[in-house]
Amino acid sequence: MSSTDRSRPAAQGATPSPAGRNRAANVSGFFALGAVASLGNFATGLAWINPGIFVAMAVLCALIAIPAGHVGRFRGRRLGGEGRGLALAGILTGWLVLVVCVLAGLALLGLVAGLAVVLDHI
Repeated sequence: MSSTDRSRPAAQGATPSPAGRNRAANVSGFFALGAVASLGNFATGLAWINPGIFVAMAVLCALIAIPAGHVGRFRGRRLGGEGRGLALAGILTGWLVLVVCVLAGLALLGLVAGLAVVLDHI
């Protein structure tokens, strides 16, 4: 028996890595957290310097979190439920961030349209 055989754990007794086996669920949670963090920058005032970039980052992160969450839910079913809750949280948070961004965009559009009507009557 060589020294490399002793350094590897047996297949049956191997413990899963700390990150877990359901990597798609972890990716979904990571990007959902990134979407919330990029919208959370509006509370700190940093995002008001260039709000378009932060909203675009939030939308992009949400658009990655949703499909990764669905893949994570599917893989979690095969892995005995590992990571299914995190994947579901990524899906729900991704959709919530998308809804908030769409509502904020519609509010901005309504504000610009309202100002255009007011300035037209002056």
